[in-house]
Amino acid sequence: MTRLRLEPAVLLGHDAEVVKYPADEIFLRAVGHGDVQVADYRSEDREGPPAHSHPWDEVQIVVEGEAEFRIADADWVRGGSGTVQLLPQGVPHCIRVPEGVARIIQVSIGAPYDAFAREMAIAFRDGAPLDQIVEAAARHGVRLG
Repeated sequence: MTRLRLEPAVLLGHDAEVVKYPADEIFLRAVGHGDVQVADYRSEDREGPPAHSHPWDEVQIVVEGEAEFRIADADWVRGGSGTVQLLPQGVPHCIRVPEGVARIIQVSIGAPYDAFAREMAIAFRDGAPLDQIVEAAARHGVRLG
């Protein structure tokens, strides 16, 4: 079994770095302290990202509102507060918010999610065309489809 590296730390909520996507505000809460990262985000994204996979494991927990999850080719599953999505690396998935605003806690285990989040935020902010967004995602091991 591979052992995860995790440094002890207490990270205060007001110290989060904020990155923004068109319909998401992402708070990078725990980065740079080992192989586990924690982010939380508020989303109004009705369509969500296209199905994608990445080289890290991920756990997403709905804290407020409702989200819809799709893993691989399964049907969409809608869940409110307390709903948990478990995503092993390499499994295609997507998430969307059908109405209102959802707040989701995300725990990423493995490759650094924060670098991907920052690069995507810059690409969206700068209005990058889809091919550049796909290339940027690929640099972090994220595959669409």
